[in-house]
Amino acid sequence: MTTRALSFPVVGTVAHGEISHNDAQAIRTIAVMPVYVDETLPLHPLSVANVMEMVRAGILDADDRVELLDGVLVEMSPQGSPHAYAIRRLNAVAAPIVTAAGLELSIQAPLDVGSPISLPEPDLAIVPSTERDRHPTGALLVVEMGATSLRIDLVRKARIYATGNVPEYWVLDVKRRALVVHREPVDGCYTDVRTCGEDETVMLAALDLSIQVSSLL
Repeated sequence: MTTRALSFPVVGTVAHGEISHNDAQAIRTIAVMPVYVDETLPLHPLSVANVMEMVRAGILDADDRVELLDGVLVEMSPQGSPHAYAIRRLNAVAAPIVTAAGLELSIQAPLDVGSPISLPEPDLAIVPSTERDRHPTGALLVVEMGATSLRIDLVRKARIYATGNVPEYWVLDVKRRALVVHREPVDGCYTDVRTCGEDETVMLAALDLSIQVSSLL
């Protein structure tokens, strides 16, 4: 049996307005308590619908840095300065090209990947124009800035994005000073994965966008 500090939301459907201020405070207190996890026990996965209901009920809010991956609410890593710098640099380069193409940049926001149990929040995604009351879908590019989250980015999230047919997925490996480029998703896996060094320039296949890896580091 292992012990970890996990987010601990109330599981189940909660009608809007049923959570009082005191209840919400209690839930936030529970969220930082150690949770004992017996890995031999089957877990009941949360759905995207469950999580959206939690947001509407006030159980989850903007201060809860979590994302839904494979039915589990996963705590997102704190954003260090190299992480934030890379997002700013890529945003600055991509924004005018994306806007000119009639697309949008989604920064650290939920992305609909067509899964009932996953709602990732990538660091950056290039997406079609999306209505206010919907999460973007059909991303042309998803980017994650991997530091402490590198293993999740390269394995679990790569599978989630490939299953969702995201055509191109980049993971910035800050420690190795490299960009891992994933392309050609087939049956939940990227069949073309290449690690680009800091002196290389990477081009997005679906858009006239190129960036030198070193500019993100």
